[in-house]
Amino acid sequence: MLNIFPQKHGNGIRLRFTVQGRRFSFHPLPGGRWDDKRDQEIVVTILTKVQNDILAGNFDPTLKKYRHKALPDSITIAPVAPKLKEVNWLDLCNAWIKSLCLPVHTAAGHYQALHRQIEKSGNPTLSEVDWLLNSKIATSTFNRRLSMLRSLIQWCREKNLIDFDPLVKVVHRKTIIEEQQKQEENCRPFCHNEIVRIVELFRQKHPTYAPFAEFMFFTGVRTGEAVGLLWRHIDFDKRLISIKQSVTRERGGYKKVVSQPKTRQSIRTLRMSNRVFDLLVLIKPQNINPAEFVFKSPTGCVIDHGRFRACYWKPVLEQLGIPYRKPYATRHTLLSEALEQGLTVPQVAQIAGHKDGRMILQHYGHVINQPQLPEF
Repeated sequence: MLNIFPQKHGNGIRLRFTVQGRRFSFHPLPGGRWDDKRDQEIVVTILTKVQNDILAGNFDPTLKKYRHKALPDSITIAPVAPKLKEVNWLDLCNAWIKSLCLPVHTAAGHYQALHRQIEKSGNPTLSEVDWLLNSKIATSTFNRRLSMLRSLIQWCREKNLIDFDPLVKVVHRKTIIEEQQKQEENCRPFCHNEIVRIVELFRQKHPTYAPFAEFMFFTGVRTGEAVGLLWRHIDFDKRLISIKQSVTRERGGYKKVVSQPKTRQSIRTLRMSNRVFDLLVLIKPQNINPAEFVFKSPTGCVIDHGRFRACYWKPVLEQLGIPYRKPYATRHTLLSEALEQGLTVPQVAQIAGHKDGRMILQHYGHVINQPQLPEF
């Protein structure tokens, strides 16, 4: 997968890359400034589209479809002060999401889920909030969507699209103790015995997915990063793995999106342990196609996160009698083990692909320098 990064060119932002031996260089955002965070986000959205088009064989060599067109100063929504009842949530939501210029995979996540909820509620008018208050969704989901709606209302008021706040009396739901316990359980690392049993049962019942599960356990990469790993990202001579891309699945559909990892820091290099090296050598094909995915489904396709979790991961844990945790818990397992073995917080942050050690201290501080009870 071609990796493209924004480059500073004067005070502007430039994209440079090569497709089939042809060199391309252009400014996707006319007038965009390198020191403007929003301009950089817009360019990142454009480069993601370029990468996806190259992958799908739909690249436009004229670059016309990749040149950003400035949004109009005002959204084409009629002034609503005298007719507030005619304004509906869906129109405002669409205008707000469009103004954010989100990357494809971001817009297809929580934003698209919120859009679908409003749509399924019959597109209520702005003064109606029962569709949200009476929604049967998890407490964490309710709170997250309420926060998004508050951002939407704030944007609308800044644009003078509305002059009142329909959410003024809506409050976040109190976190349910059972839900907190469930979230903590999902983050609880696997012990050594559980890892051995899980890997062994995968080898017996689902040999195609066994290397995939083992790789996640012993590298701590995100699921999408493991799915998106290509053979050209592995240097067997130097024993290095480059994490350069991630494969995500659009919510509400089956289209898979290839994008850069979660953050800029997530683009990183990992030095293989002996176990990871032996694993990759074992599954390495004789004639490597550098552009092929390392891990595939039994049918040779890109691994589907949801199907792997529902049809393979969950049944394996159930058969072994191991309390359920999401595949993401393999990441918690590796990072916790790294800290327990004495790696420093900056080292573990680098493995995890975090900007600094704050997230490590927040989530894994309890395993650092854990005191031992005194002997009597």
